[in-house]
Amino acid sequence: MEELKLSGKFEHTLDPKGRVTLPARYREYFRNKVVLVRFPNGEPCVNVFHPVTWDRFDAKNVEPLDNFKDLEAAWLVRDIYGNQDEVEPDGQGRVLLGQHIEPAGLSGKVLIIGARDHLEIWDPETYAERRQQMVSRDA
Repeated sequence: MEELKLSGKFEHTLDPKGRVTLPARYREYFRNKVVLVRFPNGEPCVNVFHPVTWDRFDAKNVEPLDNFKDLEAAWLVRDIYGNQDEVEPDGQGRVLLGQHIEPAGLSGKVLIIGARDHLEIWDPETYAERRQQMVSRDA
């Protein structure tokens, strides 16, 4: 599998069944399966990983946590894996977001952002507010 650098901003709509269509340019890349995850203490969005990319992320960032000796690490691992789903896109490239919709504040229009090794699905207003906060903080 050739690893892509995921980039761009795409406006899509969450359908009544809780599905969102992945950007056309990335549908082939994600055609078999996606890993959806919300990170505890992370941004209020749904992260969309290719399974191979998720495995690399997991090996680098999650697997090294000592969740047998460190209670905080144990809860972090629980929260990450409790908020993760593997989903197969349908024939139209739609992904069922399921348990991720409400915690990420998604409804109607959504913004899909390329974030190098994964996509992020945001509520457009939340994204604009967070972006403004970061710009104001750095000014």
